[in-house]
Amino acid sequence: MIKLVIFDLWQTLAYRRVPYSTTHRILQVTKSLIPHKKFVKIFERSLQLKPWRSEYSAYTNLCQAMKMTVTANLVRKIMDLRKAAEAQTKLYFYSVPLLKQLKNLGFETALLSNSSIFAVKVFKKKTNLLKYIDYPVFSYQVGAIKPSLKFFKVLLKKTHYKPSQCIMIGDKIEDDVLAPRKLGINSILFKNYNQLKKELAKYAIIIK
Repeated sequence: MIKLVIFDLWQTLAYRRVPYSTTHRILQVTKSLIPHKKFVKIFERSLQLKPWRSEYSAYTNLCQAMKMTVTANLVRKIMDLRKAAEAQTKLYFYSVPLLKQLKNLGFETALLSNSSIFAVKVFKKKTNLLKYIDYPVFSYQVGAIKPSLKFFKVLLKKTHYKPSQCIMIGDKIEDDVLAPRKLGINSILFKNYNQLKKELAKYAIIIK
């Protein structure tokens, strides 16, 4: 029986209302030839594995990981591009009502997100989502990013639930579906809210 519903954050419960992908735009601006899928993980490892005190230091680390010639102008250009996107953080229309429904049905909720400390600070300022999450865990707190199994193990230890009592919901097949299944955690690939309702119903979780 499911007792804990775990969510990914970005593109599942929240998004940034900008007409572009930041990681795609960074590759364009820097004229980098790094494949996008590979760059996403470089981006996450560079910015989201520790609680950086300085944004400039964090984005300098990103430039170095991209093997770019680091200049103050380049670092600030990338940093400002990302900050502009983060400033447009929004919740989907269903996010809070969904969490409220789950709580009313007796489920606990958790959040597992690859996020930098900077993005989380903006997220907390722009939304009240964490008010409805019982166990929020971010990658910079753990020192691991999905699909690392360490991330999921930290949550299991924190909540004391068995893997079979949990279900993970997220939009990335490797990070949010295949990885948790290796530990015996149920998972759903999120596509849209209507599809999610149908998938949850298979676990006897009925939401409107």
